[in-house]
Amino acid sequence: MGQKVYGNNRIFCNGKFIAGPDVKSCVASTLMILLPSILWQIEVGTFFAERYSIIFPIVGLLTQVGSLVLLFATAMSDPGIMPRQKHFQEYYDSKSKSFRSRQPPRYFETIVRGHPFKVKYCATCNFYRPPRCTHCSVCENCIERFDHHCPWIGNCIGKRNYWLFYSFIMMTGALNVFVLATSIAQVAVVCQEIADEEMVGSGDALLSTVGKVPLAAALIVYDAAVVWFTVGLCVYHNYLICTNQTTYEQIRGFYGSGNPFNKGILANCQDVLCSRVRRRYFNPSTNRILWPSVTAASGGQDARDVKLHEPTSVSISDAVPADNQQVPPMLQEKRYDPETAKTLTYTELCEAYAGRYSRDETRTYWETTMTATH
Repeated sequence: MGQKVYGNNRIFCNGKFIAGPDVKSCVASTLMILLPSILWQIEVGTFFAERYSIIFPIVGLLTQVGSLVLLFATAMSDPGIMPRQKHFQEYYDSKSKSFRSRQPPRYFETIVRGHPFKVKYCATCNFYRPPRCTHCSVCENCIERFDHHCPWIGNCIGKRNYWLFYSFIMMTGALNVFVLATSIAQVAVVCQEIADEEMVGSGDALLSTVGKVPLAAALIVYDAAVVWFTVGLCVYHNYLICTNQTTYEQIRGFYGSGNPFNKGILANCQDVLCSRVRRRYFNPSTNRILWPSVTAASGGQDARDVKLHEPTSVSISDAVPADNQQVPPMLQEKRYDPETAKTLTYTELCEAYAGRYSRDETRTYWETTMTATH
């Protein structure tokens, strides 16, 4: 088993691959795809290649290999693990000239595009979680845009690997439908031939067909049992993408009063599936911070020691802190009206959370960044 990183996640090949603690369950999923695929090539693929065209086994092979490759890619990818920070008691407060003795407030209320939103302090990872970030109880890490922990893959599904997971379930759903349809077609063709040659009824012909092409019959039973799950999963995640929700958010009913992240179907699809995948926050093998940029003096430091520098690749965000629903003084000083303030994005404030542990420090960081930016 690979080396552990932070919580229960495992790393392989010097940090190139990251998997969950239950990655062995991926073996069962592999067998559930691989064995039927081999049987299909032996029986159904050969039948269609001889009778009709070599295209059928080629299409089958491409979908089978594609499904397995995407399975492994999802299982061995970083879902968006947020770098842990040191315990708050390990940080020295230069103002009070003492080490911190109190944990930061548990919640921090903000407004995201006009909707109230609570940011929670994670006592395990020691930072305020950005919106849509959740601590996985299996991996014991905070995952950016957490969707769910998949027991079939043995890894979390988050911002960085959701597109891989979505591609995997779509490919597997297409494979199930293709195998089921071609297996039914073979049984139907052979059954009709037996009925015509032996002059028997359809029931007797079907029994003879099952004896003649048992692998095709077995594939029909197997795929009929699993196709509802895979296709249903495809439909469900297409719905989530169109509404810009995660599985975790939809099950918990987070957005009963309106989803602040919903931009419309086309924009949601663009955001979830086609947006650029950022690089990892840190190298899991060395714990060195990789993104966003850090101060020059911190080059080569452990990710737990790094204090975030003013982000260069992040835009100012979707919300402002909710202090009695008023615009913060620094926004007033910069002459931002409330409506303009509400359109600011939340990303930069969250980046500050990744390296700060108190409300005051976070506010100071945000004010500094806003002043430098504007």
